[in-house]
Amino acid sequence: MNILSGVACTLGCACWCMWLLGRVVTDRFAYLQYLHWIPSSLALVITIVCAFAMTRSKRHIVRNTLWVLALLQLGTIVTQDVALWRAMSQAEISRRPCLRIAHFNANWPGKQSAQIADALGAGLNSAFAGEAPDVLVISEFGGLLGADVVANFAAANAASTSIGRFGIISVVPLLETLLLFDDGKSTAALVRFAEWNGNPPWSTVLVDLPSNPETPRFDGLMRVRSRIDATLHAPPDVILGDFNIVRGGHSLKAFAPTMHHAFDEAGVGLGATYSREWPLWHIDHILLSPQVRAMRYETIDLGVGRHRMQAASIQFRN
Repeated sequence: MNILSGVACTLGCACWCMWLLGRVVTDRFAYLQYLHWIPSSLALVITIVCAFAMTRSKRHIVRNTLWVLALLQLGTIVTQDVALWRAMSQAEISRRPCLRIAHFNANWPGKQSAQIADALGAGLNSAFAGEAPDVLVISEFGGLLGADVVANFAAANAASTSIGRFGIISVVPLLETLLLFDDGKSTAALVRFAEWNGNPPWSTVLVDLPSNPETPRFDGLMRVRSRIDATLHAPPDVILGDFNIVRGGHSLKAFAPTMHHAFDEAGVGLGATYSREWPLWHIDHILLSPQVRAMRYETIDLGVGRHRMQAASIQFRN
């Protein structure tokens, strides 16, 4: 029993320290970025198991300390990883002018296109209370823009187009689409939209970044930022896509220092998009400029694919 309690004490304290270091340092340094990927829920489970393993131990102070640390982890989950009271109701949103936008990484669906199209239709219907989105962006869209499947999830008056890895289905008229760069690993594209339905003209940058865990997140994202800045003359209103960077990371804040995450402002439920079956990491994001307000943001399990879809209702500030 002494050996078991000793192992539990060491494992519990070590896990908690690594988790805390990851939350503080995030992805500032490539050699420590892995610690930021430790999910709070997993760290909590390990801490609780270790505390239980010390039930009969005479190390009361250590055991009680583990329970206190577990409470701190639970508090972090409740305040940062789950949103309960931030969003407007769908009924309230329907009475206000807004844009309904959604993003989903389909991971080149191939033969699954029809199945994913049906799932998209059901998921979007749930996210927007029976309405189709005004703008839907699909990363690695594969066959999802085909006429035989796009009608399953798009509005009847929506137009579809593609640029690089991105498929865009929109009822908002497009003014411009521009592939900013694609080096085979990272890619970014610019889309400008016209004034529509009481909303002003606006722009979005779409991004898709590599998933290789050995890629330094901060350095890679700063290179993307410099390439975007070299092309754009004005900052976009929205940046969205699959960043493969966990929400809360230093690299995201440095990449878009004046922007805020839609989940932080108006999230609903669990803030995680990957993996779909075990949502532990929030790596798909919708970032908004100070001129844009999130009214509601949620992630939705479509029942297919590797990622969860993200859906948001946004409003431009006067």
